[in-house]
Amino acid sequence: MKSVIHRSFIGLCALSALSIGSGCARTATFAVTRPAMLNAAAVGNTMSVGGVAAPTGMPQDLQAAGEIVADLTGRISRSLNPSIRLLASGGGVVITGAVLGNQYAENVEQNAGTCTRQVPAYVNGRQTTRSESYACTNLRRVGTASARLQFQVTHGTSNESLFDRTYEDTVTTATTGVISPYERRDPPPIDGGGMLHNLRAHLVDHFARVILPWQESVTVEFEDCNGDARCRQGYDLVQAGNLAGAEPLFTQVIGQFQNATMPVPPNEAEKIGEAFYNRGLTRSYLGQYARAVADLTRAIQIRPDEEDWQQELRDAQQMSQDQESLRQQGAVSNETQNVQNAGTP
Repeated sequence: MKSVIHRSFIGLCALSALSIGSGCARTATFAVTRPAMLNAAAVGNTMSVGGVAAPTGMPQDLQAAGEIVADLTGRISRSLNPSIRLLASGGGVVITGAVLGNQYAENVEQNAGTCTRQVPAYVNGRQTTRSESYACTNLRRVGTASARLQFQVTHGTSNESLFDRTYEDTVTTATTGVISPYERRDPPPIDGGGMLHNLRAHLVDHFARVILPWQESVTVEFEDCNGDARCRQGYDLVQAGNLAGAEPLFTQVIGQFQNATMPVPPNEAEKIGEAFYNRGLTRSYLGQYARAVADLTRAIQIRPDEEDWQQELRDAQQMSQDQESLRQQGAVSNETQNVQNAGTP
C-alpha cells in the first residue's frame, strides 16, 4: 500500500507572508510554505497519535513521552493544511514513537588563572587606583543534553510501515564563576530539564515536516535596473507588501522588449535583463509560476552570466512543483500553472 502515501519534492512553495530585511536596500524576505514529505490525502487526511513509548520506564522518560504526544497532537490540530483532521483513533495514518535517549549531565571544570582587581594607590601624593594581579581559579559549569527519538508512521488499516526514522541531537551550554582569596562566585545553575524539553521539541519539529506542511523564510535580492526610477518604485511597493502593484512598473521598464522577437541592444541589456528578473521574482512570489519561469528564462537569455538568476529560475520551477504537492495534499485549492508551456505576455 505504499501508493497511499508518496514522497514529494521539498522546496519553496506558496507565499504566506512578506517582510523586508533591514540589511540590503533591495533585499526582501518572504515566508513560504513547503509541503509535507508524505501525502495522506489518499487516506482521507486523517491522523491519529498512537502513543510514544518509554522503554526505560524511567519517570523522566515517561514524562518526556507524554510531552511528545501532546506536542505532536498540537501540531497536527494546528496544521497549515486545513483539510487534515486529528482523530483520537482510527486515523488514515497512525503516528507512534519511542524515547530512546533522554539524558542530561553536567560537570564543573576548574582551571588556574590570573585575575585582577583595583586597589588604592598614591601618585605624587594624590590618591588613585592601580590594577593588582592575583592567582584565582576559574570555574565553568558545563551542561550537556542529549535526546534520541524514534518516529514511525503506519497505515491506519493495514498497519504497513510507511516511515520509520530515528532523530538525535546533543546541545551544550555553560556558565562561569571564580574562586579567589577575595571572592567566591559559583557558576549559575543550568536548567537541564529545559534544555531537554527544547531539544526534544526541536527533534519533533524535524519529524513533523514529514507529515505536515511547514514554513520558512527565504531572502531574495531585487536589481535596480541600472538605476531606473521605476524599478526603485517597484521595489518600494514590494517593500510595502504590494507585489501586484510592483509588477506593472517592472513591465513598463521592459517596454517593447516584452516581444521575444525584439533584440535587446547591448547598451540596454543590463536594464532590461534586470527588469525581467525583477518581474520574474514578483510573479514567482505571487504564485504565477509559469509567467515567472518565462521572465527568468528571458532575463538569463539577455544576461547569461548571472549565476544567481539561474538559481532563482530553479527555485521558481521547484515552487511550482511544491505548489502542486500542496494542492494534492489538500493544503491549497488553486491549480499549478504549466511551467513547461510558459509564455511571456
